[in-house]
Amino acid sequence: MEASSEPKILYDAAIHPIKSGGKRLRPLLVLLACEAVTGDFMKALSVAVAIEIIHTSSLIHDDLIDQDSERRGAPTVHMKYDNNMAILSGDILISKAMQIISDNSSIKVRRAIAQACIEMCEGECLDVSFKKSPETVTEENYLKMVGKKTGALVRAAAECGGIIGGGTRHQVRSLAKYGEFLGLSLQLRDDVHEILTTETGPEASLNNCLLGQGSNLVLIHSFRNSDKSQQNLLRSLFTSNVDCHRLRDATNVFENSMSIQHVERLSERFEKEAKEAIIGMNFRNQRILEDLAGYVARN
Repeated sequence: MEASSEPKILYDAAIHPIKSGGKRLRPLLVLLACEAVTGDFMKALSVAVAIEIIHTSSLIHDDLIDQDSERRGAPTVHMKYDNNMAILSGDILISKAMQIISDNSSIKVRRAIAQACIEMCEGECLDVSFKKSPETVTEENYLKMVGKKTGALVRAAAECGGIIGGGTRHQVRSLAKYGEFLGLSLQLRDDVHEILTTETGPEASLNNCLLGQGSNLVLIHSFRNSDKSQQNLLRSLFTSNVDCHRLRDATNVFENSMSIQHVERLSERFEKEAKEAIIGMNFRNQRILEDLAGYVARN
């Protein structure tokens, strides 16, 4: 995808979030999964790129839905350009990804990615509904949403890498399960990070989960494990303007309800399940996959 393509503003907007960096976990996982089954990771490069492009498109649309002003320290696409350009740039990225995949991918790879995209949309829809009343969301429902919104594409990354590498059905299924649990662990670690950085962040950046702009398991767990006065405090943060003093009060509620620790432990549980999914598989890079699961759950 060339930034010089026309209309230039469309491609500038599409490339903008790519330039701001990121973990690049999903494309890395495609390559590692391909290598795990003794495949040539160079043959998986195009699919790795396509999956990262799909992920980027989902971030553009997610930021627009949440009306977030920043991502990774840079203005979001709808803030730098406008809402229409955010919709179109996300759409062009999805289209480009489909173009890449259709050129040289097997039907199994195309199906796995298509299924992940469907689940991502379903997960985003659930997330939107949760934001309207986060206090009513159960942990079970939240994890179901995360499994679709975040876990589906991470699962597809590992699954597609295994398919491209020529893995057996058992190997590919094992890698897909590994990716699914890795995605859950990743999102829960991000939930904790979001809460902890909110506590110390500038007042200007408080457009976040505490204002009802995003569901977060720390908040959900704390609400369901706090007394009435603490629940009233948290409820008031869903829709009101929040200053730093009140955020510190909220952090005390999270600590008293052990919610931060609970979500950290849950992230580590999914790390363990990811590792268990590949036990005994003797993948070429078995240790690297295990270490990656540990890194995701603790960073």
